[in-house]
Amino acid sequence: MKIVIGYDGSESADAAIATAGKLLAGSHVETIVLSVWEPVSVAAAHAARFGGPMLAMPTDASDVDDRSEQQARKLAEHGARLADTSGLDATAAWVADDRDVTSAIVDEASKFDVDLVVLGARGLAGLRAFLGSVSNHVLQHSRRQVLVIPASSALEGEANPQPPRVS
Repeated sequence: MKIVIGYDGSESADAAIATAGKLLAGSHVETIVLSVWEPVSVAAAHAARFGGPMLAMPTDASDVDDRSEQQARKLAEHGARLADTSGLDATAAWVADDRDVTSAIVDEASKFDVDLVVLGARGLAGLRAFLGSVSNHVLQHSRRQVLVIPASSALEGEANPQPPRVS
C-alpha cells in the first residue's frame, strides 16, 4: 500500500500522521509526507482573483520563492520524521502549487499513484480556509480514497515537536 499525507505543520496534520500510524501499524505502507508551497506569482494571482489588488511582484521574488520552498522542504522532512516515529516508512516530498493547494495534493497523489490520501481536517491554509477547507476540496476532486482526520483524534498528552521555522 502507498499513501500520501498532506502536511503543513498544523495540529491536524500531526494528528493525521499519528492516526495513520496507529491504523496502519504492522502493515508495509510506503508513506509520502507532502508539503505544498505557494510561489509569489500564484499568491499575487490569488489576491487579484479574490478581489484584492494585484500584488506588485517583489524584485527578489525568486529569493522569496526559494525561502518558501526551503520551508516546505523542512516541513515535509519534519513530517516524515514524525511518520517514522509513528511506525510508518516515510519519505518527504514538497511541491509548488501552480493553481491551489487542493490541485497540488490531488495531482501529486495521482503522480505517486497512491492508494490513500490522508489529511488533517484543518490546517494552515490561509485564504482557502475562508473558501472551504483543503480537505473538503480534496474529498470532492480526488479519484483516490481520502481519509480526513480531525485534530482531536490525537492522543491527549502526546505532543509532537514543533515544526521547523525558516527565518
